[in-house]
Order: sequence, then C-alpha cells, then structure tokens
Amino acid sequence: MSDRGAIPSCCAGLYELEITRVLLGPSLHPGGAALTRRLGAAALLHPGSLVLDVASGRGCSLAVWAEQFGSRGVGVDYSAQNLRAARELIPSDRLHWSRGEAGALPFAADTFDAVLCECALCTFPDMNGAVTEMLRVLRPGGRVGISDMVLEAPVPEALQGLFGRVLCIAGARSRRGYLETLVGAGFEAVRHEDHSSALLQMVADIEGRLGTARTLAEAGELDLPSELLDDVELLGTARDFVRSGGVGYALFSARKQR
Repeated sequence: MSDRGAIPSCCAGLYELEITRVLLGPSLHPGGAALTRRLGAAALLHPGSLVLDVASGRGCSLAVWAEQFGSRGVGVDYSAQNLRAARELIPSDRLHWSRGEAGALPFAADTFDAVLCECALCTFPDMNGAVTEMLRVLRPGGRVGISDMVLEAPVPEALQGLFGRVLCIAGARSRRGYLETLVGAGFEAVRHEDHSSALLQMVADIEGRLGTARTLAEAGELDLPSELLDDVELLGTARDFVRSGGVGYALFSARKQR
C-alpha cells in the first residue's frame, strides 16, 4: 500500500516506517507492479497521456505507467518525505511531484487524461470529497482508476490494532459502496474487477517477511513495534477473513462524461 497522501497524520507516519516497508515490500500494495500495470490499462493509458497519481508515495507507480504506456505524470502526496524520495529516486522530465491533499487537489479543472489511486482511497478522511475532486480535475471523457481494499463484513476485533492498520481495512467500503461513490460523484461506465487473490498472496508474503523483521530487530537493525511481535496468529486471522469473503481487493474504473 503506497505511502498515501491526504490521510491522517498517524497513517501517513505509519507508511513512512521502515517496518512497514519490510513487511509489505517495495510496492506496499497487493498485486505489485503487475496490478499497477493492470490499473493503467483499465484507465486506457497511452503514449502522451497526462496522469495524476493521487497519494503517489515514492513514485513507483507513475514510473511503471511511464515505462509501460509512455504516459506523462504528476504525483500528489501528503508526505514531504515521500516527495523528496520520489524526486531523488525517479528523476524524469516526464514525471513531476506536488504536495497536496486528495480532498483539495492543487490543480485546475479538466487537466488530466486519467486520475489513478492505488490502495489509498479507503484511508482518506473524506472519500466522497476525494472522488469528487478526481472528477473535477479530469478532462471530459477522462478515466479514473482505483484499486483498494473492499470490506464486506465487520473487521474481527483481533485485526483492529496496528496489524489491521497496516492492512488498511478499517476505512474500506464494500464493492457496492465504491460503485455507488463513483456513480454518486457523476462518473459513468463504472466497472470493477476482483483481485482478492493478490491480497491472499500479500498476507502470505507478510508471514514470510515477519521472520526477517524479527531477525533484524534482534540484531538491533530494525525497530519492531511490540504490537507486531506476536502477530503470527493474526496472519491466520487475516487469511481466514480474506478467504471468507469478509475482506478483498478490487479494481474500479469509470469515465467522466464527455
């Protein structure tokens, strides 16, 4: 789950922690670069497309889309630390970075061909306002692409602590909820795809990385929060919650009216 813009400071800080990167890997979201490319395809990116990545983190997704589709891009993120890292790690005259919040995007109306947001919308304080802003900055006929956690059942109490925050499930909506949010904002041609298998794989990957994290912590090379020390059992709870259909992962796309 990428380092997210326009989220509460506690969550923004969480995604700047090294432990989060150790557990989730470089992409910080289910599906990795493959699902990032799929999101770009759903938004019909093509050479020369001007893309806005809302909550762009360190810019990895914009770089993937630029390489895969030949698009140009602007990343907006809440975290100044993430933006500095993006500028240092991904120097490109086709990619630019700006600090801002999803609920008040610092861009003029009808600017972008596509607006994309990976595994972040559920963390925004005002999801409806953020989607309305995405619509505003899109050009007529432009497309929005969103991948995010979907929540179809109450979150088990065991997953409501730090581990659940790492998985970003507390603020997620149901599939129907996301679809209604997009339609309610004024989008048309709304579609969605289920990618819950990617979430199951991410839980399995976290299980493997937790052992590495403990080894680094014992060597004094990583600050491992005490809340995560006994979270092997929570991984099983998370896996069961995904398999039961209580939580999943989905990709949504829609179009602004021409």
